[in-house]
Amino acid sequence: MRVLVFAVTFLLLFLFGVPAQASQAEPPGQKSGKYTRWFYPSQMSYGPIEDGTGNIGTGPSPGAFLTLPFMGPHYITSLFDHCYPTYGTDNRLCRYDGTTVSASVGGADPTFDAGFAQTPGRQDYLYYDGHDGYDYGLYFEPVAAAASGTVMLANWLDPNCHSCLSGQTIEINHGNGLLTFYGHLSQIKVSKGQHVSRGQVIGISGMTGSATGPHLHFGVYNIHRSQTPVDPYGWSGSYPDPYQWDQGDLWLTGSPRFADIPLPKVSLRAAVNPEDPTAIDVSWSSPGSGNTFNVYVVMQDGTMKLWSANSGAGSGVFRGRHGQSYWFWASVTTGLGWSDARGSTLVPVPVINHGEAQ
Repeated sequence: MRVLVFAVTFLLLFLFGVPAQASQAEPPGQKSGKYTRWFYPSQMSYGPIEDGTGNIGTGPSPGAFLTLPFMGPHYITSLFDHCYPTYGTDNRLCRYDGTTVSASVGGADPTFDAGFAQTPGRQDYLYYDGHDGYDYGLYFEPVAAAASGTVMLANWLDPNCHSCLSGQTIEINHGNGLLTFYGHLSQIKVSKGQHVSRGQVIGISGMTGSATGPHLHFGVYNIHRSQTPVDPYGWSGSYPDPYQWDQGDLWLTGSPRFADIPLPKVSLRAAVNPEDPTAIDVSWSSPGSGNTFNVYVVMQDGTMKLWSANSGAGSGVFRGRHGQSYWFWASVTTGLGWSDARGSTLVPVPVINHGEAQ
């Protein structure tokens, strides 16, 4: 049975994953009561890193459909527990590759007793007992749809309790009996019933709900089986999977990869026209499709003014004044919601020499 709560992360295989913040959750339909926070070490500076290039050594299942729900390398702070992914605790954690850690072998993290060491006496902890998804260390960053689909939920998971469960949450129905779940968001950028594309920005990560630190909880759930959790990595252990509801490796290539979409990178040029010193030629462009640009000019006194609004890639001529310097700034948003911005070099308009025509 799926349980409603989520924090951020997951990935690769090995080691010392110190987790993101998460909190205990409740089964669907259970009356919300006073929640209990689960504190565990900071997720921002250490742990295994998902960089979109790892190979988990398995092939994709026939139903594989996922790419990573973010762009760029990020820490994996908590894993899917194949031993018991129901937010209960059985003092052990089973990773998708068959690695098992427990309180009786490696010992619990003294600062968070739901995480266990892989090696007795060492701090190579895996987190955390009972977790039904993956936590990624996204620090108020864009969250991407892991596949195309229709938004089922784009709201507080518990509208009556903003400090409970996974806070601001998005669920996407992918039309294959599975949904993806994105929890603890600081902003939601889509609405219920909206169709979204793979790689589209759907929200900004955060720490709403019962999270104790900024991160993304990402989960996959079976819509037709009371939203039973499913591990997108499947199971590749040398012994039978202790969890019966997995559906194999659901990553498109058999290993987690970023969505194959163009990301923006603004190119901005501003220079005085040699034939007319008061004319500043400005041009702007960026990779990506459906790009929308805003171009600003910053005056010598620091005043910033919008010069070109909601335009495509292009160019223009700005008329400056002799003896003044100008600086330009361009921002772009792609059709999938990714953004970038960049400034120009400072452009001084020459002072007129005595006797020159104005």
